[in-house]
Order: sequence, then C-alpha cells, then structure tokens
Amino acid sequence: MMVMILIEHLTKMQVNGNFIPGEKVREQIFGGFCTCGGIMFQKLWFNVDGDSILVSECEKCWRNEAMVFNRDELISRDEVRVVDRRDFKDVILQILTEKEYDAIQAKISNRKYNSSILSNAKKKLNKVGLSIEEVGSYI
Repeated sequence: MMVMILIEHLTKMQVNGNFIPGEKVREQIFGGFCTCGGIMFQKLWFNVDGDSILVSECEKCWRNEAMVFNRDELISRDEVRVVDRRDFKDVILQILTEKEYDAIQAKISNRKYNSSILSNAKKKLNKVGLSIEEVGSYI
C-alpha cells in the first residue's frame, strides 16, 4: 500500500515521499464505484515508476481513491488524502523547518528573508519534486 496525499491546487500527489505531477481529466469519465455505492469520476492521472495511477472522486461522498495500474492490470486501490490550503502547511512542515517555511512566506510577500535559509528550502523542495514558486502560490 502506498501513502498518497493529493495537493489538488498544484495537481501534484505525494507518493512515498515524492511529489509527482498529474494530468487533469477534463471530461466527466466513469472511474468506478465507491464503497458508499456512489459513482466515481476520473479526476487525475499520474505516472510513477512505470505504473499509472488514476485518482477518482465519488459524486456522492466526495471520497478520493487511487487505482494503481501496471499496464492494463489493476494492482491496488488505495484511499487518497486530499490536502487543501488549511492543511498544506502541515504537509510542507514535514519537509521544511519553520524558518524555511517563513523564508518562503517572506519572499512571496516581498519582505526581508535570509537567503541561505531560502536556498536550503529550495534544495529540500526540489529533492521531493516541488518548487518554491509552487509552494508560494498556495500559502
């Protein structure tokens, strides 16, 4: 089972510690049935290590689920934690220190910041597949 956290605004999902970009599904396409009995619609597709991950959302209970495929074979179905603006800081603070987070906030607000702390934040974010610009656009 993979740990998956979806940052919807960024169209990125954290899979086992790394953030990967996804592709939005523009049309309402059937994505399976939810455990509540509702219909799920395809929301996003991701590619990870040769596998495809489909994230679908239930039209009834709004639950998000990931189906992992290896070519045409379904490997697993896992619930996805969707992170909104309120919870985003908690996710980022698992990667950055409070000072690094504050440096990003200061930079996007055109306030003074410590450039070496911001540089450390940039390195840490790049390592997991995020950029300061992406994080800054969401905080």
